[in-house]
Amino acid sequence: MKTARGMKIVSDDETQLHSLGELMRVFGSAKRYAFNRLLEGRGAKDIIKHLPHQFRLNKRYAEDAVLLVQSLISSQRELLPTRLEDVQAKIHPIKSVLLS
Repeated sequence: MKTARGMKIVSDDETQLHSLGELMRVFGSAKRYAFNRLLEGRGAKDIIKHLPHQFRLNKRYAEDAVLLVQSLISSQRELLPTRLEDVQAKIHPIKSVLLS
């Protein structure tokens, strides 16, 4: 189990905001990279080992990026049949109108 801490930025210091923005940008890039590597079939452990070197992140951020991407992929795989049913349900009435 992981523990997360929420924080609020109370200072208007531009350097802190810039650092936070940079961290968010790099973390987003790491998630995109992990997503593409998982779709290519690479293992999660290999990706976790590679991310800190590629994006200068610590191991926890690398693990979190891969975990978020894995959950995204699994939820999309779960939702795909439902989405296909919805699209086919929309196509059927249109098809019957066009063919009649």
